[in-house]
Amino acid sequence: MIRPYLLPAFAFLLTPLPGLATDALPLPVPELAAQTRDPLAEALAAASLRDWDGAKTAVTEAGPVAADVIEWMRLRAGEGTLTDYEAFLQRRPDWPGLALLRNRAETAVARSITPSRVLAWFGPRSPASVEGLLAAVKAHRAMGQQDQATALLSAAWTEMRLSALDQQAVLEAAGPALTPRDHEARLDALLWDGRNGEARQMLPLVSEGWQKLAEARLALREEREGVDGLISAVPAALAADPGLAFARFEWRMKKSRTEGAIEILRERSTSSETLGRPEAWARRRAVLARGLLREGKPREAYALAAAHHLNRSSAQADLEFLSGFIALRAMKDPKTALTHFRTLGESVSTPISVARAEYWQARAHEDLGQTEEAKAALTRAARHQTAYYGLLAAEKLGLQMEDTLVSPPPLADWKGAPFLASSVTEAALLLYNANDPANARRFLLHLAEEREAAELAALGTFALEKGDPHLAVLLGKQAAARGIILPGIYFPDPGLLPNDLAVERPLALAIARRESEFRADAVSPAGALGLMQLMPGTAKLMATKLGLPVDIPALTRDPAYNAKLGSAYLAHLAEEFGPSIALRAAGYNAGPGRPRAWITQFGDPRRADVDVIDWVEHVPFEETRTYIMRVTEGLAIYQARLTPGAPLAITSLLRG
Repeated sequence: MIRPYLLPAFAFLLTPLPGLATDALPLPVPELAAQTRDPLAEALAAASLRDWDGAKTAVTEAGPVAADVIEWMRLRAGEGTLTDYEAFLQRRPDWPGLALLRNRAETAVARSITPSRVLAWFGPRSPASVEGLLAAVKAHRAMGQQDQATALLSAAWTEMRLSALDQQAVLEAAGPALTPRDHEARLDALLWDGRNGEARQMLPLVSEGWQKLAEARLALREEREGVDGLISAVPAALAADPGLAFARFEWRMKKSRTEGAIEILRERSTSSETLGRPEAWARRRAVLARGLLREGKPREAYALAAAHHLNRSSAQADLEFLSGFIALRAMKDPKTALTHFRTLGESVSTPISVARAEYWQARAHEDLGQTEEAKAALTRAARHQTAYYGLLAAEKLGLQMEDTLVSPPPLADWKGAPFLASSVTEAALLLYNANDPANARRFLLHLAEEREAAELAALGTFALEKGDPHLAVLLGKQAAARGIILPGIYFPDPGLLPNDLAVERPLALAIARRESEFRADAVSPAGALGLMQLMPGTAKLMATKLGLPVDIPALTRDPAYNAKLGSAYLAHLAEEFGPSIALRAAGYNAGPGRPRAWITQFGDPRRADVDVIDWVEHVPFEETRTYIMRVTEGLAIYQARLTPGAPLAITSLLRG
């Protein structure tokens, strides 16, 4: 007998999302079909109006998990007493979004009159709000812990977002605990972060010299007139300030004074101290280095890219790769390149990045005449055939696609999986049934974070069978980031695309997976719509070309319609660029004008005398470079499933 309050959750198990065949449904419970009212849906509607009493009333008989979904939302909205927060965290310690919930609790914490209770709430965590900070400082002082109160104030003062009133409240609470050095540190951090309004609030608290420094940095950031005079007014003792140098650098970049910007970057790139925040310069550093490379100045490009002074981070990995690439392909210095590619390999862990590091180590070994080392590095890279450079490595070794990618193992059985017993799963099912898939996915992705491979596979199967391929892909990517490859989940074919497409099905699948992750109702900030993320104007042109009705709302409602128009656009690109996936993917992502320009600039990748792998790396836009690589991965895998046993031919796919 199913408990009454669980009926809405298990109704989801019987009701697929759009696009799912009903023969996938495993639980025959006919009495659920008559149920039409969903208590949680009513509660969510009330919650959206912040009618928390109405929301609670709506889920009175829906069971404790449904009630706690509403309580979770209420507490994350900053409602409730400290007792409410403490009780919820004790009941649901494994639910998602608890960091925000704890932050929202700080208003309630500030109302607590017991210092020990306030400090117990925070434990080792730092307050995230002014209310929490002041409450914690007051509690430490009440307990005679002056040093802890001062340390807390000093640390929070540097980074915390403060209105003018909040700033005054913190200053009054701090008294002499905050020193002039603390004020300078806060002002400097605010200027680096571009929080100009808060920076201006700090000006009366710092010395005249720091005021002049701040005014110059603000004027540069805001591109005001008279910046030269303001820079000249900065005292000599502060003239070498890294933040001022960065503001001048950014100003020159915005004004297209590239040579002047490069001059500043070279001057400052002697140490992490002279850069101030090496990570702040990293994106522009890569752009400028690539620009110098395109201008035929490889040594200058290398010097700029390599002097980044970054610790382990994604920016460091990208600049180490770029430094190695320039050294190997443009400077013909494989020894130097190998050093960078090894550093890259030591700083990354995901299959995509590991394969890139190993592939390029192999290329460097090849140029050094180290055949065995090159083969070993290619073999290591080829273990990652869901990654672009892993596929290229496998191609160089003459390998076929891995069997598990060509014929994915049968989808795991989820019906007895441990995750079904979790209240997180029950909450997700209730949210699906209440037509809130975004929060449902959030719960299930959180659930997956600590699960092992077998349960991840079962959870991915669950997502596919219940008609949420978007969740399946997200789970597959989450697993891949941990080194767990679940082929049927990571690269699914969810049955959303019709058979009568204008291009080969594997390409349409690869584009849809990259564009929307198979989310049929996706809407991008730029206005791209649906499965294949079509702009309305493009959709109208393709519908007219196919003789189909123009139905913009259908782009997010009917994935088959969307796929027909998206595939027609891919076919349109093929009329100009032929079968080259490098050019067609670039055109789909950046518009056809971009690859036309890049052909002129870097050569035509369809020609045998142009290295297509280098050509992709020369694409100036990081988003488009990445897009070409990810689409190529998907295309190769989906093609292999249709033509098993064929040799890998990634270079041919790119070249066309």
